[in-house]
Amino acid sequence: MLFRTVPLILGLVAVVGASFAAPAHAQLAFIRDAEVESIIRSYATPLFEAAGLDAESVNVIIVNDRQINAFVAGGKKLFINTGLLMAAKNSNQIVGVIAHETGHIAAGHLARTHEVLKNASRATILSSLLGAA
Repeated sequence: MLFRTVPLILGLVAVVGASFAAPAHAQLAFIRDAEVESIIRSYATPLFEAAGLDAESVNVIIVNDRQINAFVAGGKKLFINTGLLMAAKNSNQIVGVIAHETGHIAAGHLARTHEVLKNASRATILSSLLGAA
């Protein structure tokens, strides 16, 4: 079943992506397509649930970017680049990437990164003050 949906995703992303071409200086351009989002959601929901996450609380966002990439930002936001969708040879590759990113969300890697940076900033300020004294 998953293998039959990849050509559909690729076709829709190619058509929709062409109409959302972003200038080089743009930060992120998103693609909104109900059918593609529904297919991606059908891949992701069982993974979110297996990881103990509320599937409805995780936002899946498709980014109009040719790079083969996916990433998590802002807590429970999973970004998938159109480049990844276009390069995938089958839906299992997409599912694998979603599973990897779901691991980051479930493990709270992003939350810990912010805490580490905050603590490092405090240490840097303290070191600077002590050095100045």
